[in-house]
Amino acid sequence: MLPDESIDEIKAAVQACDDARAALVDALDDADTADDALADSAALEPVGQALADWRDAQARFMAAVDAADASDPATTALLLKTNHGVDASNARCGIPGTDVEGADQPFPLDLTGGKGMLVTQAATEHLD
Repeated sequence: MLPDESIDEIKAAVQACDDARAALVDALDDADTADDALADSAALEPVGQALADWRDAQARFMAAVDAADASDPATTALLLKTNHGVDASNARCGIPGTDVEGADQPFPLDLTGGKGMLVTQAATEHLD
């Protein structure tokens, strides 16, 4: 069971992950249509920022799970889905170029073709 006082923070962290994923999808779509997107750092910056925002939101989720004394992120995600209707899968997936402990589920976006190269280049250039 998750403590009531922790639910709002955990939900907010999940929403931040969802928002960052949406921003990444938009940034990839914009960069993918730009000419020479792989060479254009201006096109890569929003991709890198979205990756960083998603990583930070995942870290926030993991910190909220720890603060709630929940057993683990997987159990927390299950309880969120079952008891509150909140899907925490974006908070638990591994993001290329990042290392958030507990984010160990498969990356949910199709990175075939140019989008994979964009993510790789943005992660290399913009994530620390």
